[in-house]
Amino acid sequence: MIRLAEPKDASEAMDLVMIVLRDMELDIFNKLSEEKVKELLVKAYIEEPNYRYGFSNAIVKELDGKVAGVAFGYPDHMEKTIDVPFINLLLEHDLTEEYKLFNDEETFKNEWYLDTLVTSPDFRGQGVARELLDALPELAKQHDRHVVGLNVDKINDNARRIYLNNGFEKVGQIDIANHDYDHLQKEVG
Repeated sequence: MIRLAEPKDASEAMDLVMIVLRDMELDIFNKLSEEKVKELLVKAYIEEPNYRYGFSNAIVKELDGKVAGVAFGYPDHMEKTIDVPFINLLLEHDLTEEYKLFNDEETFKNEWYLDTLVTSPDFRGQGVARELLDALPELAKQHDRHVVGLNVDKINDNARRIYLNNGFEKVGQIDIANHDYDHLQKEVG
């Protein structure tokens, strides 16, 4: 079942987000332990629902009572402020803004941006990513957006194939955390 994320999903959802963040080789992992990063993300997910990885910006695919996959996204106009709650959380923990996860602009104008989509390793190959992707047009329309955009790492052939097979097309390129990404979009009506 695809459903809106809830605070109770925090630990499982952040376990999945951590897979993506580790793959991105973000600088924060040179400064904080993975356990501390996850602890901060869980806190932000629950207490700051409008944060990039807050529960109000997520949908989950639930299977057998577990979070089989999660998708986080937001409309483009939120990008400038999407990480403010996490930065404030860092400051509350006597950490500086240099510990924030992202510095790069990722969205294109007038799109609903799929920030992160990840399937649990335990549920890969079962159509979880496709079901989450199929639910995105409704989210975009709720935010008055008729295009869903995303970035896919140029070396992530599996994800690229899923997106291209789901109707996304390359519309640009972008650098995020010193990695080259293709920006893909899909018209959703």
